Amino acid sequence: MEKLIGLLQRNVWIGPLIALLLLIVGFGVGLSVGWMTVEFKPSADDVAAAADSYAFNQNADLVKARLKGLSKPELEKTLNQLIVDRTAKNRPLEADRLRMLGPVFGVNVAGGAVLPPGLGTVPPATPVGTRPPTTATAAPTGQKPSGMDPLIAILLILLVVVLIAAAGLIFYLRILPNLRAGRAARAEVPAAASVAPMPEPSLRIPAAPAPTTTPGGLGRYVPTYVLGNDNYDTSYSLETARGEFLGECGMGISETIGEGKPDKVTAFDLWLFDKADVRTVTQILMSDFAFRDQTLRTKLATKGEPAVVEKGKTLSLETQSLRIEAHIVELVYAVNPSFPPNSHFQKLVVEIVPTVKEGVVVAR
Repeated sequence: MEKLIGLLQRNVWIGPLIALLLLIVGFGVGLSVGWMTVEFKPSADDVAAAADSYAFNQNADLVKARLKGLSKPELEKTLNQLIVDRTAKNRPLEADRLRMLGPVFGVNVAGGAVLPPGLGTVPPATPVGTRPPTTATAAPTGQKPSGMDPLIAILLILLVVVLIAAAGLIFYLRILPNLRAGRAARAEVPAAASVAPMPEPSLRIPAAPAPTTTPGGLGRYVPTYVLGNDNYDTSYSLETARGEFLGECGMGISETIGEGKPDKVTAFDLWLFDKADVRTVTQILMSDFAFRDQTLRTKLATKGEPAVVEKGKTLSLETQSLRIEAHIVELVYAVNPSFPPNSHFQKLVVEIVPTVKEGVVVAR
């Protein structure tokens, strides 16, 4: 499904093309099926024309073929109605021709004289207002569909096809982008750590990475905090040797305690952003005081995974394709009689070594 979504997004013409093909194929198939399902039956005029033809050619097979769409009850009813009509209009010759079809189809017709076959060889004079016979093989003069009218059937088929095409366009223009947006939103929810907002670009102070020999390494960074740097927030762009952007990592102030300047920092955000994973994972580096304070710890846990800061300790964060190892190089707590011991930092130095996870292929 994800491959299909990507293909449609890279080739914007595929969606309309699919909708057009659906329209053409659906129209053709629907029209063919609809046309075949409409049943046609001979009309009363066809029965009268068949009677005229039979009176002259005596071809029972031909007249049966022309009226095969009528059942015996329907033919009997039509013949008797026509005979009554022709008799009332003083057209006995036409009435007799209609009566001749009774024995051919085995149906009962209104009584009266029936023309012997020999009299059918010479056409009698046709009364005014009647239809003269044409040839022995004259085609039916018209057909009347039973059931659904053909035009209505075609219009319904067209409506269905248009709805299918509209559904295709709606999927391409509305549902497809929502699917991608939903996929990205699900990816932003970390599996083992809370999402942290990206630091503002204006506050990032990138440091030049030193060479590293770590396999898959992307440099080495040493963010350093000193008491008094109230706007401390640093980040580093993770790129390959060829300049391909893979993500970012960094550290910034997460929580302070007390009032007044300088800020008393009791916790930091340590974060990693992966472009391929479209998410940011975060750990909260907490002072010993903050980690032991249940209320403060619960509050900070909403930002990321809590971790107490200890000199020499190594913390790990990882995403789909990236990993960072953060080593606590130096830790100095501030001494202030107005605050509990080990409650806020005087100095914190962290060494961050980001790497590409094993098995992930990137351009180098």
